[in-house]
Amino acid sequence: MPNPVGSGATGEVPYDLNGNLIQPSADGIDSEGLVLASDGSFWISDEYGPHIVHVDATGKTIERINPFGTGTGGRTIPLVFAKRRANRGMEGLTITPDGKTLVGLMQSPMYNPAKTNVANSLVLRILTFDIATGVTKQYAYLMDNITLTGCSEILAVNATTFLTIERDGLFGGNATNPATFKKVFKFSLNGATDVSDPINGANGKLFGGKTVEELNDRAGLTAAGITPVEKILVLDLLKDLTSVYPHDKAEGIALLPNNILAISNDDDFGVVDNGASAFSAKTLSTGKVDNNRIYFVKLKLQ
Repeated sequence: MPNPVGSGATGEVPYDLNGNLIQPSADGIDSEGLVLASDGSFWISDEYGPHIVHVDATGKTIERINPFGTGTGGRTIPLVFAKRRANRGMEGLTITPDGKTLVGLMQSPMYNPAKTNVANSLVLRILTFDIATGVTKQYAYLMDNITLTGCSEILAVNATTFLTIERDGLFGGNATNPATFKKVFKFSLNGATDVSDPINGANGKLFGGKTVEELNDRAGLTAAGITPVEKILVLDLLKDLTSVYPHDKAEGIALLPNNILAISNDDDFGVVDNGASAFSAKTLSTGKVDNNRIYFVKLKLQ
């Protein structure tokens, strides 16, 4: 359910199956990241506020954290995250193995200060959140190119090293418009610059009058004295699998024992908007309707 104004409104309007307007809800969430804590509770990140919601094992809300301070418990994340691009919020969330720190990753460059200012930006924000104290830090991550939908997931390998999926929005194996970029990268926070704003301004910390997103690329970040996280390729889904990867949305990863990586997709329930206020089947290049599938790949992690 979309949120009301002041709590993460996206401009989206909800209707029921009979076409009746539904009122937005402050408890609404477009869940994307899911973390299982050691006590059996869950942390969830979303694309709206963005919100980070802590729920118990039955699904009851323990705490809701967002940039506005409107959630349960009153704790917040930095106000700048309210600049997230609609439907491109905190796509990934993970927890460090010690259970102390949540780490979230925005899917795309935020509209900070506005969409027109970041048309050529490669800069995504990483957020760390100390669960005990609520203290946050922020880091810059660089996408490979501006045509990508960005990063779909984040997974902690240890306290400072993470995996992420970076991808385009096209279908693998499509004959006319094939996917070209669906890759898993490893990156470290070690040596990266904390770009947090001590005064918690609406646009975050400014560098030469520009937001972090307006710095656009590595050259812009370097000129501003910012070191982004450094990433290295560990898996190319379009080249390293034994079969064609046919999906458009690789969006989930989990690391199993012996460095076995499980990769799952978002199938959108097998339907797409047909452009005429109705649905069509979401069909893959294989001719089959998209469904959920998990791929298992042995990684070489050092």
